[in-house]
Amino acid sequence: MMKGKRILIIDDDRFLIKLMHRLLSQEGYDVLTACHGKDAIKILSKETVDFIVVDLMMPEMDGIEFLYWLRQEAKLTLPTLVQTGMVKASIESQVMAAGATALIYKPIKSADLIAKIKEMELAL
Repeated sequence: MMKGKRILIIDDDRFLIKLMHRLLSQEGYDVLTACHGKDAIKILSKETVDFIVVDLMMPEMDGIEFLYWLRQEAKLTLPTLVQTGMVKASIESQVMAAGATALIYKPIKSADLIAKIKEMELAL
């Protein structure tokens, strides 16, 4: 694995952000964080990242709205992993139609998160 790939984590759960930040930093990733989609847009206007991990349910701008912005307005093709606690048949088709690269369900196991990100990294 190439070290130093940058990941942007977007989630309104500060505890989860801290856990993912620690885990991904230990894996050698450079981690940036945002607490909602609008915050992430500000970060992406100044920084470049290799991957995005975004929560589906957030205040201000949810994961679907963020994906539409990312794909339609910003025209960015960054690999994007959507995480959600909502387990409904329609969720996967919704997030994939909005432009997600992959979907992972909460509660997320550390090994599963790392595996999904490595999978996206191989596809680059």
